[in-house]
Amino acid sequence: MVPEIKKNLLLSTDIGTDIDDAAALYLAMNSPAIDLKGVYVTNGPVGERARIARHLLELGGHGAVVGVGEAEAMFSRLPRFTTGAEHFMAPGKGQPDAEEDWLSMMAGQLERLKDAVVASIAPLTNIARLLREKPGAVKSIRTLYIMGGREGKPEHNFSHDSLAADEVLNSGMDMVVVPAGVCGGFRPEAGFLTGLKGSRAQGFIACMASCWKLFHDTSNIFTPQLVGETRHMLPLVPGKRMSHEDFGRLERFRSLLAMLCNSKNFREDPVRHYRIFQNVMELAGENPGAQPYSHVLNAFRLGELKKMRVSDAFAIYAIEHPKKIKTEQAELRIDDLGIMNARPGKKHRLVAEVDYGHFRNYFKKRMQAPAKPRRLVR
Repeated sequence: MVPEIKKNLLLSTDIGTDIDDAAALYLAMNSPAIDLKGVYVTNGPVGERARIARHLLELGGHGAVVGVGEAEAMFSRLPRFTTGAEHFMAPGKGQPDAEEDWLSMMAGQLERLKDAVVASIAPLTNIARLLREKPGAVKSIRTLYIMGGREGKPEHNFSHDSLAADEVLNSGMDMVVVPAGVCGGFRPEAGFLTGLKGSRAQGFIACMASCWKLFHDTSNIFTPQLVGETRHMLPLVPGKRMSHEDFGRLERFRSLLAMLCNSKNFREDPVRHYRIFQNVMELAGENPGAQPYSHVLNAFRLGELKKMRVSDAFAIYAIEHPKKIKTEQAELRIDDLGIMNARPGKKHRLVAEVDYGHFRNYFKKRMQAPAKPRRLVR
């Protein structure tokens, strides 16, 4: 039996605090069907994103190059989304291979490989720049896989650079678009990702997942009303029914809760912020005097992230298992807000169905498998 030839892959990503980019990168690193040759970051704090990607690759013993791509969108009506904690996840070591001329590096890889697959799981700024400035290299792309777009609603990857998305969709390249709407059929339990272990790379992903969960669990109280309430909580005084020891615990609870409602603390040090969160919940559990603030605690509990979105992983899955997805021919158009509209046509292949049972098994098995060192010829 002749072994299947691996697909050479270049990945464009905005890996950061959000866990789905990291999961997609880990899947590609460990794929028996993919040779990941390069990772190119985009969107906002690209230096920090590049260090995160490089660090994860190094922890997994993988030799793919990392390029620092475009930070600024060509056009977007929406503010850039970032948790602000990317700097915490980006270690100082593991510098990217290209600080400036990422475009020549990516074009050079495409020309040498001659038949490569490109996956974009980020705003399409990098791909649009490649089209504009290195059109000859684009001819070496066999298929472009895009995770992005949503019918009738804005979606991050299209909306945060709608001009780039429009240019790429109208480029004539062979492409498969995985819209956000089909990526919700499976979301792993948060504890699955925060509990990953077995290798240093998996431990790093677990740390990133914990940071992402914390951002979600606390962001629902970053509102003027609740923040104002925590800032103006009246100090309680010890009386006949409250010992000085209980009073001290309650005051600590009140001050920690006020700190937790300050989103700046999360951006500066997510780990410290998480410890504050744990202390608040512990103090609330053992201290009946915390009941006056029960509505704030309930906001925590109701907002707890129980399952995590891993939309970007579906793009890697589509590359590896084309027979497990169903595509439809369509012509995709977007407006200046990045809202996608699918019309009858033969311009694009739009993923309409996914074998979610197979994807679930694929995702869990691959994420639980320790990274295998792989040094590549570039």
